Amino acid sequence: MFLHFAYIGMCLLSIVISFYVKDKFENFLERNTTIANEKSLEDYKKLVRLNMYGALIQIVLFVGAFVSGIAYILNQGCTGVFSFFLLWFAASVMKQLGQVEEKVRTLSCATAELERQYTKISHTWKKKAFPDF
Repeated sequence: MFLHFAYIGMCLLSIVISFYVKDKFENFLERNTTIANEKSLEDYKKLVRLNMYGALIQIVLFVGAFVSGIAYILNQGCTGVFSFFLLWFAASVMKQLGQVEEKVRTLSCATAELERQYTKISHTWKKKAFPDF
């Protein structure tokens, strides 16, 4: 029974994190159609940090949910297979979040210096686990 509750809890927490970060992205896009100044760049940095740390937490939650889901299925038999719907839903929400991430990553910048910093931050976001800016 614990495995089932652990699975459900990790999936739901992952979904909540995804919706929270997606909401932050959408709010950022409403306020910033371009990176126009240092303030919008700082807002972008905060958003990227939130997403990077949130993604690390989600990886742990997703892997934990998958492992506990498999253990639950092995324990309960075929009836446990239907519980993977929740994990599929969590993955689909993450995919939607990825689409909004791409919009945030492709904004134009007002100056060459802002463009350089924005590109560096975006590169870190895509290639590294932790923010270094």
